[in-house]
Parts: sequence; structure tokens; C-alpha cells
Amino acid sequence: MEAFEDALTPYVESGVTYFSTLITGSSSFDVLEIPAHFTAKTRWPGGRNCTIITSIAGQREWPLKILRCEGGDARSVGTEWREFLEDHGIGLGHFIIFEAVDERTLVADVHHPPGLQPAFVKIIRPSHLRIHKLDIPTKFWRRLGSGNFDGFKYKLIGDKSAVRVSSAVTVNAAQT
Repeated sequence: MEAFEDALTPYVESGVTYFSTLITGSSSFDVLEIPAHFTAKTRWPGGRNCTIITSIAGQREWPLKILRCEGGDARSVGTEWREFLEDHGIGLGHFIIFEAVDERTLVADVHHPPGLQPAFVKIIRPSHLRIHKLDIPTKFWRRLGSGNFDGFKYKLIGDKSAVRVSSAVTVNAAQT
């Protein structure tokens, strides 16, 4: 978990209520455990049929059935959690931070394992700053898979600073 302290910093500093999970073994793929402190403070989930989103702007949703347990915690039931993980290529070592958007929706902030984070080098030109757009190299796109871009957060590293940015996918008909 030490490797993901930077990812938690904005949540801690803003005082938002969140919970996180580190994918460590086969049980991590079967059930999403929602801790009692999170359900008590947020009153989440507000029902059995809930959703996970990865991008507020894109509003792409994955269904998630939730069962409240004794002691105040909750857990996913069914295959939806595993499907969410598979759709995003999430495996061992991935770290996910969850925040409640409303009584039935969680937003997931997915972080790659240290050392396995995909990367590419791109020289930023003035045109990138004017149009707020950075094309992703095709080789990188194909290696990661198209489902691993929309709504994910990436770190842009420059000579003097590094910033985290959210991604959005736009594809035109001419692109393959």
C-alpha cells in the first residue's frame, strides 16, 4: 500500500469519504468488500442494485449487486464485480479507490501496480495546449486495449513538474 500513498493524498487532503482495495488474490476478484466505516458515514448503498463508474464525464456504468451484512459492512454478489475487473484489465497489484457519487453509485479511481505502469514519451507542442488534446500512440493504445483509456487518470511528467490528468476518448471514423 505504500506505493499508492500518492494516489490517496488528494482524497485525504480533501476530507472526502473513500475506501480502497488492493487486488491481492483470487478472493479480490470474486467479491468487492465495502467496509463498515464507509457505509456508516455515507449510508451507501441505498439499495441492492448499484453501479460503478470510472468517468463522471463519460457516464459509462457497470452494474453491481450489493448485499448489506451484519456489522454494517457490505459486499458485492454475483459476477458483476469480476466483469468490471475484466473489462478494465485489472489484475493482481492494481489499487482502486472508491468514492460515493450518490446513494447507488461509486466512482472508481484505478491505479496500475508500481513498475508495471504503462508509459510512452511524447513531446508536448504548443498546439497540445491550445486544443487541450494529446493523441496517444497507436502502439500504446493497442498494447493496453481501448477499454483502458476513457475516464482513467494518468501522470504527465515534465522537466519541472508532474500532474495527474483525467482521460477521455474520442474516436473519429478514419481511425482504426
